[in-house]
Amino acid sequence: MIKLSVKDESTSAAADQVYDQLWSEPGLRTTTADIEIVATEDAVALNGRVRTGLLRRMADRLARSSLNGWQLHNNLVADDQMAMDLAIRLASDARTVDANVRIEVYFGSVVLVGTVQSDAQRAAVLELVRQAPHVTRVEDHLTLAR
Repeated sequence: MIKLSVKDESTSAAADQVYDQLWSEPGLRTTTADIEIVATEDAVALNGRVRTGLLRRMADRLARSSLNGWQLHNNLVADDQMAMDLAIRLASDARTVDANVRIEVYFGSVVLVGTVQSDAQRAAVLELVRQAPHVTRVEDHLTLAR
């Protein structure tokens, strides 16, 4: 879903142009994106979530093509990048480096599937994931290794 947030009428033309550009792309106007276009007096911001980095870059390119000198702040969070960031976070922590965890992200909701070596390791995985930026919910489907 793509929606507009215009603070005053002087910014509506720029916001409308960005909206039209984003709406023209089927991958962005479907449920694979949750984008809010926020226009202020000198900039337009894209806030929300998209499924992939490709969609994030596409939204950026389309928005910039219609701004005519306005500044763009692309604050979109891509699920695939978020999953990669979480995997790096787990691989970088001594407590979780040997955990076998598959990470799935859907609009900030994280599903963890796999095996951990102990209850302490499960707790560490959950702590690291819950403390990560942009995580809205965590589903724990981890099992203890035998």
